[in-house]
Amino acid sequence: MTTSSTSPTPSTPAQAPGDSAEEPWRPADPEGRASFWEQAHTGKDVDAVSWWQSVPELSLDLVDRTGIGKDEGVIDVGAGWSTLTDHLVERGFSDVSAVDLSRTALDTIRGRIGEAGAGVVLEVADVLDLDMGRTYAVWHDRAVFHFLTEEDERDDYRASLERHVLPGGWAVVATFGPDGPTTCSGLPIVRYDHAGLAAEFPGFELVDTSGDDHETPWGTVQQFTAVLLRRQ
Repeated sequence: MTTSSTSPTPSTPAQAPGDSAEEPWRPADPEGRASFWEQAHTGKDVDAVSWWQSVPELSLDLVDRTGIGKDEGVIDVGAGWSTLTDHLVERGFSDVSAVDLSRTALDTIRGRIGEAGAGVVLEVADVLDLDMGRTYAVWHDRAVFHFLTEEDERDDYRASLERHVLPGGWAVVATFGPDGPTTCSGLPIVRYDHAGLAAEFPGFELVDTSGDDHETPWGTVQQFTAVLLRRQ
């Protein structure tokens, strides 16, 4: 894992060179988001999407830094085809939940983890209106928060986060960094530096920072900013 240095950047959507001033299309309601992400996971190989990682080293490292026990709860929001669940199960974590809008993505995870991960909870749900009916020691998000270009969406996300993280619990959040792409999966995003990202979560203390220059399956590089936060 490489740690990327970041510099301040506005917390506003950035447009790619040549884009018009018109706001790019994006799904702005639960049905549209669900349809978009189901299509994104349909008819493709798992290693043919830009976010694919066989080993999510950045995420695993930040979960390790929390020092939680193997019987404490971890929730991965926007899990998609991520192998984080697989690796947590392999490491002996017994209370793992993964949430995504795509049933196809979660069915793929279920097929991979098999009987060893029989206790893993896989939930088709929208993180902006999430209610798992319980709390967790660690909330993990790699590349969901940066899709939230509107303040009311970020408010909904923060409300879900606060419903699901124990007092003294942890949040791992990773987004594209200041030098990262201006879109993700064809959608506009917000790029953050460490300070800007941490400032989005009042009530959480910034404990540590990290970063990653993620290489896509076709060889391009995406800069990620990541923060480890603890609920006060």
